[in-house]
Amino acid sequence: MKYYVLRPDLTPYEGMVVNKSSKFEFKNDKVEQKLENLKLTTIQKVKTEKYTTESKLIINLEENEVILFERENRGWFLPAQSIGTIETAIKDYQSLAEALDGDINDIGRNKN
Repeated sequence: MKYYVLRPDLTPYEGMVVNKSSKFEFKNDKVEQKLENLKLTTIQKVKTEKYTTESKLIINLEENEVILFERENRGWFLPAQSIGTIETAIKDYQSLAEALDGDINDIGRNKN
C-alpha cells in the first residue's frame, strides 16, 4: 500500500508580509481596499441582473502576517488555510514521501 494526498491548488499568488508601516490602497471593478495601521478594509460590490450587494470587511492583521493578492477578484486577502513558499511546499512533499513511502517519486509523472 502507498500513501496518497489530494493535490493542492498550485495557483501562485503575489503576497506581502505586513507590519505597522505597511500601507496601500487598491481598487478594481469588484473591490476597494485600504491597508493602514494593520487594518485591511475591503468594500466589495457585486451587481447582477437580479441583485446588487455591497459588503464591508475589516480585518485586524498582526505584524508579520502574510496577505495574498488576486488582481481580478478579491484584491488583497488573508488566506484561511496555511500557506508557504513554493520551495517550502516542495520540501514538505519530499519529506512526506520519504517518511511514508521511502522515496520521493511521483508515480503519476515525475521523478525528483
